[in-house]
Amino acid sequence: MRLPVNESGRRELQFNITPLIDIVFLLIIFFLVASHFVRSENSAAVDLPVVSDASAEEDPAHRLTVTVLEDGSFSVSGEAISQEAVLQRISSLRGVAAEQGLPPEVRIRADRHGRFQKVRGIIEHCARHGIHSIQFAVTLDAV
Repeated sequence: MRLPVNESGRRELQFNITPLIDIVFLLIIFFLVASHFVRSENSAAVDLPVVSDASAEEDPAHRLTVTVLEDGSFSVSGEAISQEAVLQRISSLRGVAAEQGLPPEVRIRADRHGRFQKVRGIIEHCARHGIHSIQFAVTLDAV
């Protein structure tokens, strides 16, 4: 390939940065969308229980995070929903996971000052529907 020659007889080298700009804009959009999903899961401030020892674990393939606030109300992905709607989503989680061959998992973020009765209902519903992987979100106590 011949490079273009200018009036002085020297070859001019030109860079096309259009693909670079496209990639930068795509990365910006990706990080904006990803940060929105992270914020929506943890949108409600919850005072989590404290533990003294915890092990880091990778996120499982199929998980439903349920937040139980101090007043006993529920939210999923930052959206306030009723207890019946939470139980229905847990029931459908088992079916979707079975189709994909993934283990269903329920993660509970419960306020430590709230009543355990609401959390117990979620645990019992998971047991009735064969969901055996239940995790609780806690805060690590720095000793």
